[in-house]
Amino acid sequence: MRRVVALVILFASFAAAEDISLNQAIDLALKQNAALKIAQYKVSAAEGQLMTARGYLVPQLSVSGSIVRLNSLIDMKAGQSYYLPVRDSNFIPTGDMVQMSSASITSDKIGNTYSGKLSASWPIYTGGKIWQGYQISRLNRQAADESYDSARAGVIYAVKQAYYGLLLAQSAYAVTQEAVSSIGKHLGRVQALYQKGMVSRYDLLRAEVQLSNMQPQLIRMQNAVELSRQSFNMALNRELNAPVVLSDSMAFHLLEADSALLVGRAFQARPEYKSILIRQKMVDKAKLISYASYQPTVALIADYSYSKGSGFSGSDEWQKNWDVGVSASWPLFDGGSGLGRIKEAKANAQQLKLAKEMVEDGIKLEVSANYLTMKANEKAISSQEKAVQQAQEALNIAQTRYENGQATNLDVLDAEVALTQAKTNKIQALHDYLVSLAKLEMAVGATLK
Repeated sequence: MRRVVALVILFASFAAAEDISLNQAIDLALKQNAALKIAQYKVSAAEGQLMTARGYLVPQLSVSGSIVRLNSLIDMKAGQSYYLPVRDSNFIPTGDMVQMSSASITSDKIGNTYSGKLSASWPIYTGGKIWQGYQISRLNRQAADESYDSARAGVIYAVKQAYYGLLLAQSAYAVTQEAVSSIGKHLGRVQALYQKGMVSRYDLLRAEVQLSNMQPQLIRMQNAVELSRQSFNMALNRELNAPVVLSDSMAFHLLEADSALLVGRAFQARPEYKSILIRQKMVDKAKLISYASYQPTVALIADYSYSKGSGFSGSDEWQKNWDVGVSASWPLFDGGSGLGRIKEAKANAQQLKLAKEMVEDGIKLEVSANYLTMKANEKAISSQEKAVQQAQEALNIAQTRYENGQATNLDVLDAEVALTQAKTNKIQALHDYLVSLAKLEMAVGATLK
């Protein structure tokens, strides 16, 4: 019953697994990789900084308002009426009377005041600080894109490495299984010959020991498959124990390329190199901003306001006011902070100049080293293919000669080991070639065909 349950679970796990090609694995990793998501958020943050800097190029508008309740409003109250005689130019009464009224002014009235104001300001000259700041934000946005491309290239390489690593482990496991099966068949032949008295017990024991010695290696290969599967799932940000069925295989395709041309191509495509060129431009802009700290700033300002209740409490009329003007400021003494910013900008420019030279040397070395490694692995594949053919032929000869009594049991077992080693070396060489090709592509910054 337990075996039935285990088989059901095993078949269920395979049924849940889906075939994954290398391109599908890369697409999946690009969607789910956490480091790439962080890089994407950094691009969004740089986009926000660019929008902020762009906003400083246009006039700034703001509106404000208030409602305040006071107990000290000015109030005027009318008093009693009285009459005064009208006099002519010689101060002689004319007989006419004019009515007058007395009034009292207080400041203890409780009431509300209202005000609203629309303000506008536009810095029309800042010595280039705002414009250069906008240019720096634009370049920073481009640098964020390059950082994202760099992270993306790293994810693609990691997925290829994990994909080929799992294929290598599965192939090595299959070769070991094949060797165990072959030795098992040989043991069967030895047992048959032993029962006929045609071989010694030593041959039988030697064959049985060889088969037993293969079991730990088979277990190690099985564990390597499991670990490689978990590494692959981790590269794709999946559950470590998720079932995996790879649909692609390790296929060799020859790359015809010149190392010098690849270096030139890398200088055009590598995001790290393009990023440092962008940062050099940013430092140049920052230098201009530091010089602008000694320039005057001029701005246009304008206000339009509405208010009510600020005068006599009895007034219900809205008062309209506006003003337009120009404001200017010019720093005359800053204690040397401007010179400090200029010095900092110059030092940063020198740092980036040296960093650019180091990146150039690093790219040249990286491309050249990976190119040579790929070529070495390419030759290893060719030699191991021939070695497998020769080892297979040697095993066939040893088996035939042993059955005819012309070779020893040890000859057959040695041939078995040599064939297994040759097959393992072949798949290892193919794996190393594909990984070195993927690494060369990352060093160049482009897919190579």
